[in-house]
Amino acid sequence: MIFKGVPVGVFARATRLSVGALRTYDRMGLLSPVAEGRYSVEQFPRAGLIRRLRELEVPLPEIADMLAADTPEQARDTMERHLARVAARAARLGEISGSLRTFLQEDTVYLRRRPPQHTARLIVNASLRDLAGASEDGFADLFHTLDEQEIEPAGPAGSRFLSDGLDDPTLTVELFVPVPRPVRRAGRTAPGRLPAAVLAATLHHGRYDTVERAYRGLGRWVAAHGHDLAGPAEEVYVSPEGTEVAWPVTSAGAAGAAASHRPWP
Repeated sequence: MIFKGVPVGVFARATRLSVGALRTYDRMGLLSPVAEGRYSVEQFPRAGLIRRLRELEVPLPEIADMLAADTPEQARDTMERHLARVAARAARLGEISGSLRTFLQEDTVYLRRRPPQHTARLIVNASLRDLAGASEDGFADLFHTLDEQEIEPAGPAGSRFLSDGLDDPTLTVELFVPVPRPVRRAGRTAPGRLPAAVLAATLHHGRYDTVERAYRGLGRWVAAHGHDLAGPAEEVYVSPEGTEVAWPVTSAGAAGAAASHRPWP
């Protein structure tokens, strides 16, 4: 009896490839039957390679390139390019997953009392899109002025958001650096003073582009505890990945806020 090949159904079960997939590979010239509805035993390794490549989500055109490569090096190059894309996608998915976990977490909210504080201040007007660059330039000017006047900062730098951007897309933001004594006006830098206030605040840990979570939790806490907002939102940049988000508040409950209740020096 002459062996005519492995029937397609048996070949599909043995290679764990569906009959539909085998038909697709036949149409693309990746794996064609040696006879009508039959495969040879020599095609098992090729079928296994195709299955493993598909498990790695290698696109069929790239599989065709690998199988048609003239040298092993060409096939390896194609595979390395795909693995690099897979690694980049995995890294991106990891970032997104981390952001989602961070988004679902809630930060601790606390009240702290702030006495009046001298500052070096600078006003920037910018769209939300341009605010990061404008703030970076503004803080550079502030610290340059302090260096020239030989004044050491008395605390971490921060921002006060003087407009909400609802009526005008241009935001007005006061950048400030606490100082032990008034600064002299120089260029865009001017002497300023943070008013005494009771602040409802929360400390956001992580990248600044996820700070919205802190605002969301803080706003919910302020509303739930019956406080009224008494001034513009503030941010204090306590570390490269630590931002205190705060709102001045007024209420009977705020009157007993501790003078130094904050989780940073």
